[in-house]
Amino acid sequence: MTATELERIDGLDIRRCFEAEMRAADGEDMKVEGYALKFDKVTLIGSSYWGWNESIAKTALDGADLSDVVFDFNHSFDSLLARTKNSSLSLNADDVGLKTVARIADTAVGRDVYAMIKDGLITKMSFWAVVRKSVWTFVEDGSEELDSRVITEFGRFYDVSAVTFPAYEDTEIATRGMQLETEARRKLVYDRQIAKLNRILLKK
Repeated sequence: MTATELERIDGLDIRRCFEAEMRAADGEDMKVEGYALKFDKVTLIGSSYWGWNESIAKTALDGADLSDVVFDFNHSFDSLLARTKNSSLSLNADDVGLKTVARIADTAVGRDVYAMIKDGLITKMSFWAVVRKSVWTFVEDGSEELDSRVITEFGRFYDVSAVTFPAYEDTEIATRGMQLETEARRKLVYDRQIAKLNRILLKK
């Protein structure tokens, strides 16, 4: 398979779940821990017909802004559970990914979410962040392989979230974000096709 690589400056907000897991920690406090994202794990974004494979490089968090991130439920700021600003949320990059430790607030929502995590009803995490840079690899036209993107640099993180279903279409704002990403991808594909056509014309 031959492929063409293109580094891209994105600036897009994305929400993702890369099979990141979460569990209740031992102890009396309502504390949970897990990974909001994992490095080098390939995930299909979209469908096998028009989507792409995506992964996160281990260097992607080096310059990320993690100064004010909230931990919430299903990406809803109305379901606030913890926050980095008051030290109830800790985010640290290790060899696996973005390690998340949260001390959940003693509220009605907090107690309900913690009980569901403890009982194994909620086990997945997601994140919402800005992608600053990524590297696309385009396969040749007609190939059965999918194009791929490696996220190489994050900007600001808005939240890490306990999620019921980690599907991208779960919320209206996530759907809008996906539409923006697919529009950006269509432009990439269009630019690639124009460049290919220009190369062909120059050879004549």
